[in-house]
Amino acid sequence: MFTGKTLVDGEWVVRKDCFSRSQTLGATCQNSFSRKVTLVVHGELAGNVKDMDRGLSRKLLAVLESRKAGRHIHVVDAAGYSDLLFGAPARCRDLKVQGEYVTVMPEDGDGFLGGPFDRIHLRTRGLGRFEAGVLGRGTPRHEKLLSRLIDQVTGRMALEARAPARRGPHFDLGWISKRTAYGAWVAVPQQPADERTTYLTDVVEHVSRAVRSVPRHGQAQPLVVLEDSVDLNSGLEEEARSLGVLLRKVGDVPR
Repeated sequence: MFTGKTLVDGEWVVRKDCFSRSQTLGATCQNSFSRKVTLVVHGELAGNVKDMDRGLSRKLLAVLESRKAGRHIHVVDAAGYSDLLFGAPARCRDLKVQGEYVTVMPEDGDGFLGGPFDRIHLRTRGLGRFEAGVLGRGTPRHEKLLSRLIDQVTGRMALEARAPARRGPHFDLGWISKRTAYGAWVAVPQQPADERTTYLTDVVEHVSRAVRSVPRHGQAQPLVVLEDSVDLNSGLEEEARSLGVLLRKVGDVPR
């Protein structure tokens, strides 16, 4: 169900065309609220039927009442709907009543973090020369190190694992801790030890460029995660810090 026309990657799409696009992907769409509704797209409210007492969308009011009664309904904003159309996961958003409106509040990491982490989606994501040849994505060592990082984020650190935003930098794993959104690139050096500093410098510079122009809400911190056995020199860590990138062994990731 839609509350009105919706932005799809910056282009306004009217509700009937949103219906058409969604139905093409197998969704069933309806205008009236019922117990069959499981997803609401929070779009532009202009022209919607409103609650005349408070000026609130009746559809969004119904969502709030349903949630209070214990029946969860997934709500996505325009960015989330765009992600769903392109096969990416979309985070469920909180609705808040502000004066005369129901609105989706911005969250830390918006524009940087995407929906829930999906390892299958990560495995099927296209690999460029840098991801495969330099970061080592797809290798057993990379998979093992990523698994350890996931365990720390979802277990001992008790944080929600997040995927990267579809139109943002493609890190491996994201999470939020103390109002900072972290995006972690897992890197497994294949080069001999005497060439490793040059290799890691290339990694840090690549990560810094990837996040430089990304619009985002709140504090976002790119992070390169390495195996505990990798030797780090202070000069390399300082250079990474100067580029806005944290360089950490997996046992020392921020919590």
